[in-house]
Parts: sequence; structure tokens; C-alpha cells
Amino acid sequence: MRLHQLAAVSLALALTACASAPPGAESIASQAPLCAPGVSLGKVVIAPLTRWRVDQKEPDVREAIAVKAIAAVAPSISCAASAQVLPITADANASARVAEAKAAGASTIIFIRIDELGPITILSFPALWSTWSDAKFTLEAVDVATEQVARSIPHRRQKGGAFEVRGLDPLQAEMELALKDVILGAR
Repeated sequence: MRLHQLAAVSLALALTACASAPPGAESIASQAPLCAPGVSLGKVVIAPLTRWRVDQKEPDVREAIAVKAIAAVAPSISCAASAQVLPITADANASARVAEAKAAGASTIIFIRIDELGPITILSFPALWSTWSDAKFTLEAVDVATEQVARSIPHRRQKGGAFEVRGLDPLQAEMELALKDVILGAR
């Protein structure tokens, strides 16, 4: 009888672990979307910037995914008169992007500073595995004339769980949903 109780307690603990948040999960306070009622950004230039870890796997693949997601969302930015997407570059080139936005006659530059974009795999004992899609970025709307940050919105979208297989395929859709959430408030 004692062995059955131990087995039941062990099973309950293992099942509870399945319901936990992914490792590294952080709580980011929800904010109003960039395109809140009454907001008009004028002509917009979008500058995707990367802040990859030193050991980032396949940065070129992740950058291509991010660019596709940003290009897909750009036409739906309802508070922009127009939106032009610049090529993706490292965060260190942000000031050059402001100069490009000025030259293009933009009123606002939207920096999308990407920290993470990829699947996360977790293996643990006993025979538990899970995968997560992870899209983490900070969106900053900057007034081109004054170079002052009007809004800064950190965001992280993680989707997945125990016994779920997620690779690179769902990342573009996850990034698009995360961008729509921050820009349009589409949850």
C-alpha cells in the first residue's frame, strides 16, 4: 500500500510540473497598443534591429523570419499614413536608421529591437520534454524631428508546452501575432 501512495504522489508532482511556465518566463506589464485611439504617427519608417546573444544559433534564419513577419504586419498599421520597412541590422546601427528616416521624410521611426526569436527545448527527468516558440522584442516609436522616444513597449510571446513539438515553422506567425498585439492591440 505504501508503494502505491508514493507512486501517486510522484505522478501528481510530475503532472504539476507539466503545467508550469517555460524556464526564463518573465512578467512584462501589459500596455496600451501603439495605435491607441487618437494616435497618428504620420509617415512611418520601421527599422528592425537585432540584439542577439553571442551564442545565437542561426541568426540569418531568424532575421529572415523576423523580416517576413514585420513586412506582413506593416500594411496593417492603422495609425500610420504609410509604412516603409528598412532592412534588418544590428542595434548598433540605430542612429544611422534615424538619419535614413529623416531623409525619407518620415515623421516617426519604429524600432523593433529583437532579443529572441526561436524555439526553446526543455528536457527533464523523468521523460518530460517541452518546446516553446519565443518572440521577445521591444518596440520603440521615436519622433524623427526631435529623436525623442514617444513610446517604448517591451513584449514577449511564448507559446508551447509539455509534449508539444515546435520548431522554426511557427515562428513567423508567432512574431506577427506579437507585433499585432503591441501595435494594434489584437489579442
